[in-house]
Amino acid sequence: MRFLIVDDDESIHLFMQVILAPYGECATASTGERAVEMFARARDEGRPFDVVLMDILMPGMDGHQAAELMRAREMEDGVAEADSFKLAMITCVVDDTSVDKAFFNTRACIYIVKPLDRHKVVSELREHFII
Repeated sequence: MRFLIVDDDESIHLFMQVILAPYGECATASTGERAVEMFARARDEGRPFDVVLMDILMPGMDGHQAAELMRAREMEDGVAEADSFKLAMITCVVDDTSVDKAFFNTRACIYIVKPLDRHKVVSELREHFII
């Protein structure tokens, strides 16, 4: 399994890598732009990411915009919805608009609110069949 962790906070990268390393390969990006580049390169190389863990508030391109571009790339590639990457939003943003965008615009599987707790994160990822 391949994970892409997208957050502008390095401590979130380290935290999620510790949790996810036993389940697969982890890559990280600090911006939405970089995440979209990495996502596209992985698809081009035939090694797409299975799971993207996305922060919403980042400088430049936010998490919603990045996730929309990733979903568009999958559509261009003819990836069936059932075979598309799993999206987990991991963010401090809890307003209705952001939650709606996450679930309806980008088909997020889960929405985990920061601050993160290891047991809660693992439980949520297991409950939604991500790990």
